[in-house]
Amino acid sequence: MDFATPLSRWAFLKREKRFFMYGTEPDQIAHCANTGSMKGVLERATHLWVRDYGAGSGRKLRYGAELLELHGGTLVCINTAHANTLAGEALATGLVPGFPAVQGLQKEVVHSAETRFDWAFATPQYPRVWCEVKNVTMAEGTTALFPDAKTKRGTKHLNTLATIAKQGGVALQLYVVARADCTSFAPASSIDATYAAALKNAVAAGVTVVALGCAVSPTQINVCKVLPVMM
Repeated sequence: MDFATPLSRWAFLKREKRFFMYGTEPDQIAHCANTGSMKGVLERATHLWVRDYGAGSGRKLRYGAELLELHGGTLVCINTAHANTLAGEALATGLVPGFPAVQGLQKEVVHSAETRFDWAFATPQYPRVWCEVKNVTMAEGTTALFPDAKTKRGTKHLNTLATIAKQGGVALQLYVVARADCTSFAPASSIDATYAAALKNAVAAGVTVVALGCAVSPTQINVCKVLPVMM
């Protein structure tokens, strides 16, 4: 995934009210699309990379927050909208283990009146696969962790995927680790034990769980590896 326009680098000051990211200059305010806590990332951030939508874009804020740069130079993608794009690219190009030759890839597909999944597709082996995607920014050492705050919605998605698998369907939970310094993935049980238990139950029910590692730069983000999932 290439960024549509070149990003600008600001010295990072703070985040406010979830949706606002500030540089150190008075006019440096960017919209933040990430509603999570960004635990472990904000505390280590030195710089913010932003997209300029232009003065005539009609947006309330001209700039959008894309990446946080941490001490040591690690870049973390904080625009959660990109996780679905990266997952779609990985699925379409056969990078997700167990799901080669994806066909009929559909985005934002309604499963029931209560649930919509990020992707649905078919393969030569499976007529229908339901896929949920989560963007991961938090890490401890080299282990990526999700979630960074309690998530009832995430738990509901896992429980629905587990039900699909128990009924003979095919379900996939994808974690897009939007930073390059991680070598494994694990549920953040200390933050949301209910979610961690739901993930364990989903695996037991037959849900496939895959964590995708990314290479992140100011010009592009690409899925480049599969990370082991540590339950």
